[in-house]
Amino acid sequence: MKKLFLVSLAVLLMGGVAWAISFPQSEKGDVGPYVWTVPVYNNSGSNMPAGTVAVWQITSSTGDDDNYVTTSTDVDTFLVAGVIYPNAIASTDTGTMAVHGVVTVLVGPDGVAEGSLLCVDNTTAGLANNCSSLTDDSNAFGFATTGVLTHGTYAEVKAFLFGR
Repeated sequence: MKKLFLVSLAVLLMGGVAWAISFPQSEKGDVGPYVWTVPVYNNSGSNMPAGTVAVWQITSSTGDDDNYVTTSTDVDTFLVAGVIYPNAIASTDTGTMAVHGVVTVLVGPDGVAEGSLLCVDNTTAGLANNCSSLTDDSNAFGFATTGVLTHGTYAEVKAFLFGR
């Protein structure tokens, strides 16, 4: 009986040790949804600033490094992984990516309207754009929750990520 108890206790303790994704334990109604993050490896060949739309790079994954991400201009991709958050990730370095919640997302210089569904931009890798002007909405990964802040060659919006 003592062995059964010790084995059960060991299994319970080991079951809660490793988490691959950061799920918040609670939410604050006045702040909005917490951001869920995932550790990733930047395999894009260049720095990925915070707000960059990342896609899974399946061809580089070997089974033990499934979190390789890169950027894309393929608007029809369903491989959108998330948005680099909260800090930039240098080329060939690791960092975190948001998969659910409200974060800043980089969009094209023309911006998107509040409430627009977001897809990968078809001209600049790493940016988002309005889905309805590019493709059908089935590849949307989030929607804009605020107006646009323009920075010249790109703009940024706050967006809610679906976490698909």
